Amino acid sequence: MKIGKLQIIIIALAIAAGIFAILVFAGVIPGFSGSSSKNKISLAMWGTISEHALQSALIDLKNSRYNIEISYQEKNPATFENEFVDALARQKGPDLVIFPSEMILPEKNKLQIIPFETIGERLFRDTFADGTELLLTEAGVAGFPILIDPLVLYWNKDIFRNKSIADSPKTWNEFLTTSQTLTEFGSAGNISRAGSALGIETNVNHFKEIISLLVLQTGSPIVDPKTLRVNFDGMKDALRFFAEFSDPQKFSYSWAKSMPESEDAFLKESLAMYFGFGSQYPSIKERNPHLNFDISQVPQILNGRLSLTYGKFYSVGIVNQTKNYDGALRAIQVIASKEQAQKISEGAFMAPARRDLLKEGATNAPLQTIFKQAIKFRSWLDINYARTSEIFAGMVKSVYTRVKTEEQATRDARELLDALYNR
Repeated sequence: MKIGKLQIIIIALAIAAGIFAILVFAGVIPGFSGSSSKNKISLAMWGTISEHALQSALIDLKNSRYNIEISYQEKNPATFENEFVDALARQKGPDLVIFPSEMILPEKNKLQIIPFETIGERLFRDTFADGTELLLTEAGVAGFPILIDPLVLYWNKDIFRNKSIADSPKTWNEFLTTSQTLTEFGSAGNISRAGSALGIETNVNHFKEIISLLVLQTGSPIVDPKTLRVNFDGMKDALRFFAEFSDPQKFSYSWAKSMPESEDAFLKESLAMYFGFGSQYPSIKERNPHLNFDISQVPQILNGRLSLTYGKFYSVGIVNQTKNYDGALRAIQVIASKEQAQKISEGAFMAPARRDLLKEGATNAPLQTIFKQAIKFRSWLDINYARTSEIFAGMVKSVYTRVKTEEQATRDARELLDALYNR
């Protein structure tokens, strides 16, 4: 069978387009979008990332090379999702949105799905870190990931040194014994200094994320990303371990309901180890400049099959209501490019979502830890962050108040989640 000249030209153009796309995503061709534009593109973008973190990238976008002017509004994380939904209902929404991973499932229908013709699944997976595939749909991707914020272990170096402990715990077994060693009690039996903060839902910051971490390390996805079926394998054991730290009858007892929030306790040096997100590092440093602390990877299961941490990630997407899809697509391509993603990462004190930047690493010591943990991060598709947080909180409370056993609490929580995902 002979191939005509026209067919040869078409095949050659297709191959060239494929190679071009790969080079663009790889950052070999500057700017991600390829060419400059004489016509200015004006777009509105909302998100919870600080405007300061995006400032350098937005200035670059506005220059003659890209000619994209973005009006960015920084929103309060606590009210952002409701504000976004309300604005869309009034036809007053933005063109672009930088959204956290917990908004993927509930708000995906409000975003333009970028077809695989624009970025193929293989190229997406090769460009962006594991864990970001939660953005993939049958037809394309819900956005381009730009930042990863992994859960890390903050530890007070002075408290560790005073007890002759050289380093942070690497396994949960070590974490348990280290917490016991560092916890101190007053004459009345009250905790005067806590080794760790687990077991309570009201004053343990990120309690839901910590429990998610414990479950994900067992290999359970919590929610299957394809079928959206709840998978609680490992939840009972995770809940039992978490709850032990609030049980006065256990040697692991280190945290009580009467204590302040865990982040505040760590800042006041009444808590030795604190689970927080990597992006909190500058804030903690600023709030207590005299605090001698460091961050490390979260503990792992001894001889476990998986080495991972929980993490959130942020993506930039195109809102359905935009009247300039082509301009919006060009803008998010530039924002997710290697050059701009690096600047945004540095400004936000988070890891970039791009594999090439993660491979290059960071020169800043804390960011080096954050980058390494970002490579290992996992998350799960949350259908309603506030409601699932209530379910997790009820599960924890029912155990430490002895209303339910770990098995009963896990079973009831799963039933509530099943109803939420199947309604």
